[in-house]
Amino acid sequence: MRHARRLPALTLAASFLIIGPAHAADPTEPLYWSAEKTQDIMRDAAARVNKETGLSPQRFGDSMFLMHRERTSDAETHAESADYIIVNGGAGTIVIGGTIRNGRLERPGEIRGEAIEGGTAYRVKPGDALYVPKAMPHQFQVEPGGHLVYTVVKMTPAK
Repeated sequence: MRHARRLPALTLAASFLIIGPAHAADPTEPLYWSAEKTQDIMRDAAARVNKETGLSPQRFGDSMFLMHRERTSDAETHAESADYIIVNGGAGTIVIGGTIRNGRLERPGEIRGEAIEGGTAYRVKPGDALYVPKAMPHQFQVEPGGHLVYTVVKMTPAK
């Protein structure tokens, strides 16, 4: 219960912590942006959606990005990193756990596949946050005509 009370503060801090140039290394100085700036970033992401992929990633550094998604993702797992996900806009379902159907090595340490079998589905809305442990399958699902906007902070868990 103690950790549950701290989650909103962690969500707020992670939502507004860092912004920087696209595809840049993680900043070495703390940066801040307001709720209004977050809304500007979300509007910009929505305006830049790739019509073929249904995606508009806004990368803030090597370990964090905001994603505007209009289609369901592949299922994926990362061998060495965990994901802290903060839902910023829209609605959808994030499935976590289970096994990846028809998985293939996408790049070293990352497996992607068609879908997840046997995972737990979390219906999400703005303000929700989830932690996905390293090596655990997960998938972002979006209803046709809908969208989901979320921030991902990639972490390397302590051993």
